Amino acid sequence: MAEPCFLSDLKIYLGGTDLTATLNSCELTAAKAEQANGRFGDIAEVFFWGLRQVRANVSGFFEAGAGAPDPLAWSRIDPALTPSAWPLSLAPPSAPGVAGAEGNVAYTIVGREFGYGIGGQHGQLLPYRLSTLPASTYDLYRQTIDRAKATVTATTTSTGYQLGALSATQKIVAVLHVFAITGGSWVLTVQSDDNSGFTSATTRITFAAVTTAPSTEVKVLNGAVTDDWWRSVQTKTGGTDLTYMVALGIANIV
Repeated sequence: MAEPCFLSDLKIYLGGTDLTATLNSCELTAAKAEQANGRFGDIAEVFFWGLRQVRANVSGFFEAGAGAPDPLAWSRIDPALTPSAWPLSLAPPSAPGVAGAEGNVAYTIVGREFGYGIGGQHGQLLPYRLSTLPASTYDLYRQTIDRAKATVTATTTSTGYQLGALSATQKIVAVLHVFAITGGSWVLTVQSDDNSGFTSATTRITFAAVTTAPSTEVKVLNGAVTDDWWRSVQTKTGGTDLTYMVALGIANIV
């Protein structure tokens, strides 16, 4: 019998901000829209799949200081602004290791924030709620954490994972969350190879150089690629350190 997952921890990253310490609840839903497909002769309501419906709702405790969720959330839903699409990555525990560990599952929505709310009763800790939905051309992706959130001081290469080859109808989605940086310029690349030793690694994706934080970027590479092993390399030029996280995942081109 499989062991259940005990929800005592969860890592949630929105762009270049780690919301984990402010949250105590999260709900991620993915469904297909129900399109009526009834025909003459049917004796029951009949439906066909429509577009995918994806939403992430997170909630926790309100904070408004520097680096807190309130200024972040407000900048995402301020009607005077048109924020770009940001990735929200959610890493549960026991999938298969502790939450946020390398090799663990991460679910990423590349989207925008469509709901922010605060409110409670007298005498309670003030809660907040934030909702994320996909942006145009993006979706919900089931990924592998290639580099767990960590601070590095030198060029760093991930272990790499056998995510699989890309067919002509598939793509790999690479997500970079940068939480902090101390000087210099850091460039992330994604490599592939046909073996776990990466003896003939080929660079497939190159991210823009990171010089400030918090920051984030999403890159997509369409197949076909026959290599089935994938890894990331964070290359340092100057500066002291960088705190970042990388998730990779294969998805179908739609």
